[in-house]
Amino acid sequence: MLFVLWYQFEPEHTHRVVELWKHFQFPSDVKVHHRYVLIGRHMSVAVFEADDEKSVMRITAPFSSYGVAHVAPAMPIEEAIKVQ
Repeated sequence: MLFVLWYQFEPEHTHRVVELWKHFQFPSDVKVHHRYVLIGRHMSVAVFEADDEKSVMRITAPFSSYGVAHVAPAMPIEEAIKVQ
């Protein structure tokens, strides 16, 4: 299943979050499509595929003491408009 994760961190934790991202390894069962930082917003975004919520928890847990992770299932608009 496709997910979008947006993670908002507190400005005072910027250095710690950057260091964590430098060394963070996504679980082997997760396929990462894209990762972004939203400039000037203290937020990062990741688009990835995962089979279950355990993988999502393994991604968000290391960052939990520095901010709030928001995760939502997603699908391409081209697929969504076909759903009735």
